[in-house]
Amino acid sequence: MHTLPEDQADAIDANVPRMTDAELLQSTAARECLDNPDEWKRMPFFWPRSEIKRKSAFVPGTMYAANKLSVEPVVFMNRDRKQFVVITHIGKEMCGHDGIVHGGVQATLFDEITARPAFWNLPRNVALTASLKVAYRKPAIADQIFVFRTHLAKMDGRKAEISAQMEDSKGNLLSEAEALYVSPKNVKLVQDQTSQVEKIEKVYPGNF
Repeated sequence: MHTLPEDQADAIDANVPRMTDAELLQSTAARECLDNPDEWKRMPFFWPRSEIKRKSAFVPGTMYAANKLSVEPVVFMNRDRKQFVVITHIGKEMCGHDGIVHGGVQATLFDEITARPAFWNLPRNVALTASLKVAYRKPAIADQIFVFRTHLAKMDGRKAEISAQMEDSKGNLLSEAEALYVSPKNVKLVQDQTSQVEKIEKVYPGNF
């Protein structure tokens, strides 16, 4: 299969208009968080920030492109660190049926997003996906802004049960997810992420 040299591919991709996070920040969900700075704080979506490491990761590498995830999603964390709101634009090249966001794309984003409350609350700030169940309620029409809301439903030692839902910009429920995360017994499997959490929380200023 013929592929373009990386510099040519990047040049072509650069010519495709991308949405900006300013447009995401104008959404109703974002405004609600921005208007309550004592309860909600903005957070980065992509971590680590290193471009080299991002390119080797599936969501920030493969999916982050024009007509896919064309702009870094906007994230807000609640003061309790158990609730997160993620606002993103999903482009027209992320479809299964024509014009409808692929169910696998939704599942991947649920996996990425539900990890946040687990990551912030499990021991050593380490969270590995044990299970993920997605229920699709309505077709998600591509090339628009979507809102994901997720929260920690239950903690039991090294286990965290997370719930989430995906809405369109008008608040219509499109899909729901239930996830189970674990912090592994084997501490050598994944290194302690406590220092990473501290760094992430300092990316954007906030009231907490």
